[in-house]
Amino acid sequence: MADLFAQRALIPAPMRVDGNSVQIIDKYVLTATNPAAADVILFRIPAGSYVARLRFIFDDIDSGTASLIGVGYRAVDSSSALAASAAYFAAAGQTTGQAGGALECAFKPIKFEEDVFVTITIGTAGAGTNTGDEIWMIATVNQVGPK
Repeated sequence: MADLFAQRALIPAPMRVDGNSVQIIDKYVLTATNPAAADVILFRIPAGSYVARLRFIFDDIDSGTASLIGVGYRAVDSSSALAASAAYFAAAGQTTGQAGGALECAFKPIKFEEDVFVTITIGTAGAGTNTGDEIWMIATVNQVGPK
């Protein structure tokens, strides 16, 4: 299992703590090797974010019809007491990457008191070479700040 970081996943994100709604946008660009089963793609959400909507836009990342994913979260700090959830935003078995398109996650809004990674866990790897194909995350959050 490998952690694969989106372009801005390792950069701390701003938090205005004024309750304004913002969109956090990031992308992961596939290399010559598709993510393998159990690999995790990481997108960062800053502490104090009240996540209300989460969408992913996929290029066709599978030349076949095997690719399956789930979407969850885990703490950025590996020593955190926050319990990770591999499927909070979308249960395992999502097929959006097989032909490309949009995945609109259905979940109860959630506030994170610490920086977290939104995780895409690869259940079944896609086939083919998809160099340059992209997965975009668009998270709509209210910036209320951590306690």
